[in-house]
Amino acid sequence: MPHLVQMDKRNRKKGLVIIGAEVQNSGDDAIKKITDENKVEFTITKGVSGPSTGRGIPRAVVFDATGQIVFSGHPADDKFERAVKKALSALKKSGGAPGSEVAGGRLPPKKEPLVAQREWTNSEGKKIKAAVLAVEGGKVKFKLSNGNTVDYPLDKLSEDDQESINEAADEAKKAANS
Repeated sequence: MPHLVQMDKRNRKKGLVIIGAEVQNSGDDAIKKITDENKVEFTITKGVSGPSTGRGIPRAVVFDATGQIVFSGHPADDKFERAVKKALSALKKSGGAPGSEVAGGRLPPKKEPLVAQREWTNSEGKKIKAAVLAVEGGKVKFKLSNGNTVDYPLDKLSEDDQESINEAADEAKKAANS
């Protein structure tokens, strides 16, 4: 953990984002004790599940700016530090992650969806579970529960859902203009 804390401090202004994944079902107090002792300033998330890239802990996975895995293994492996440096160098050369601006050395905060994930009904009565990210040109940008984003014709949703989405979009425009 101290190695990651130092890496975070050295590289966060260069665009490095570290997310610690707690996978042992530790309680909040135990996690807080460790993060306080190590002066952790990066995000720690618990209850992590999903595709595994290997066995054993600690485990580090490095993604480049395009979201591709460029390293997976133990953080004490020399290749880990090299992969981080290489990814940060590529990020600097490219001017930032695709579709984002590096502001003050950090990526901008994640934008909240217009409407949180819920079930939507299309005009044929089929259900779609997704959050609404945006409404543009008669299309809704949905973020599905699997993390994928899709554009969906607004007029293919039920009238009630069209109304809910349009109201949320109008509120967001008003808030942005305030």
